[in-house]
This record gives sequence, structure tokens and C-alpha cells, in this order.
Amino acid sequence: MPTSALPSFSQLRAFVALCDHQHFGEAASALSVSQPSLSQAITALEKRVGGELVERTTRRVLVTSLGEALLPFAREAVLAAEAFSEAVASQGAVLTGSMRLGVIPTIAPYLAPVLMDGLADQLPQMELELREMVTSDILELLNQGRLDAAIITLDSEVQRTTAIPMFDEPLMVLTARDHPWAGRTDLSTRELDNYPLLMLDERNCLRDQALALCQSYGTQPPVAVATTLSTVIRMVTHGTGVTVVPEGALRMLGSQEDYAVARFAPDAAGAVPVRQLCLVYRSSSSRGPDFARLAELISALATQAGLPVRPVQVPQAA
Repeated sequence: MPTSALPSFSQLRAFVALCDHQHFGEAASALSVSQPSLSQAITALEKRVGGELVERTTRRVLVTSLGEALLPFAREAVLAAEAFSEAVASQGAVLTGSMRLGVIPTIAPYLAPVLMDGLADQLPQMELELREMVTSDILELLNQGRLDAAIITLDSEVQRTTAIPMFDEPLMVLTARDHPWAGRTDLSTRELDNYPLLMLDERNCLRDQALALCQSYGTQPPVAVATTLSTVIRMVTHGTGVTVVPEGALRMLGSQEDYAVARFAPDAAGAVPVRQLCLVYRSSSSRGPDFARLAELISALATQAGLPVRPVQVPQAA
């Protein structure tokens, strides 16, 4: 039978960490506690709820159906307690201490160096820790409290996060040097429908943005060929097909001996296809003003560095 006593914070934190790591040793290390202490906290919590929360196996931990049902409540309690500690620690201080910032791989190669140097100058009391990973992993770690904020593209609302739009980055088509589209500035998105379109795999947000440009798949359905943009680019230069890239990615390519670009024609309102970069953070965080300031700084640094960024396009009213 479950007891009426409330679980302790240490018990809830141990449970959340164990579910996240699914390994007693890794969870104990993450919490800086001994493995026996972690096991005792889990056992005590199971007695309080009157049921098994995890299954212990020889290799890893499996979360039970009861554990899955209670995990969201435990996570919210832990994140709320951490937000309280953040608020206490940051009273009167702006952007100080550790900042664990996730960055998607399709912008990290040319934005990360700008941030590492620029933020160190602008915010000397902030310790920046950059982590490059795909959007799904970023959002998972963000909701687990293992990232503070992240730079991603955001096409729809994501639960329990707040997004601050920072800037737009134009999209263009990369082709082989001798491709008939090479050098064009009047390309229509409809022309993508009937040509082999090479893309990243399903975990990468750039794939979704490329697909959104296609009106239909036509006779040449898009093909996901790789997990990295550099591999896709190599296939393009060999004439396998074309791909959609953010303009900033051209900085990674060096000489234009093997490739060319085609740019989209502006629409009636003068807009061209872009991707929008946002700074996202947990809605429960007490550092909203800090993140708003950080987003402003990131946008300013990207502009000062000459990256191909534009003010966020405001959709025209119907």
C-alpha cells in the first residue's frame, strides 16, 4: 500500500536520473552520489508509491508502466526545484555561471566559433558549454534539465518550451558545377519536384525544410542519403542530384571548383525561402530575461561576423 508521506526531493531526483540514464552507475555518477545511496532512494520511493517503478536487469534499467505514469510528475517537481535554485542563485546577476547551450549540426560549424569568441568577450562571467546535436536529442535533454537553452529551427510549437525568434537564414540549392541550374537567381520551388533531391535523414530538421519547399514529390521523390551535410554535398558535387542548404553552409565548402548554387526567385512580397533560427528554453525556467538578452547577443554577433542572416520575416496577413 502507498504511504501518505510526500516523497523527498532526493528520491524524486534519483528516480528521474535513473529513468534518463537507465543505468544505476551512470545515474549515480550524474548526481554525484554513491550507487547504494541511489538504490536506497529508489527503494524508499517505491515503498511510498506502493509499486515497482523500475525493473533491475543485469545490463540496464527498464521503467515499469507505473514508473512511466509517474515520471512526468517527478520530472516537473525536480525542474521546479531547480528553477527555484536558479532564481536564488541569479538574483541581481545577468548571464553568469554555467550556460549549457545545444546547437543543431547544420549551423554549428559556422556559428559556434562566433559564439565561443563573441560571448566570451560580451559575457566574461558566463561559462559557455556548447553541445552539437540533432533537434530531437536537444529537446529531450532540454526537458530533462540537462541543457539550459538551445539554438534550433522551429516550425511548430514544442511542449514545455518557450522560443525566441532570432534571425532568418536564406535557403538555396547546391548543384554540381556543370548543372543547368548553376548560377540561376530565378529558381522556382516547383522545379524541385521533378529532380533528384538529396537530403539528410529523418532526424535532421533541414530535411523537413527541404520537403516543405516541394509542392509534390513528382516523378523524382526526395531521397535521404546521409546523416551529415558534408556527405550530401559530396554526392551533389559528383552529380548524383541537388540539395537544399542554408546559405551559411557555403562557408564550409571552400573553393567553388566542384559546385555551384542556384537562388530562389523572390515571391510577390519580396520574400525568399528561409529557415528561422530560434533560442528555446524550458518555460518553467526563471531565466527568461537572461535568455532574451542572450538571443539578442547571438543575433548581433551573427550579423557582426558577416553571416548571411536577416531579420525574421513577418508573415503577411491574409
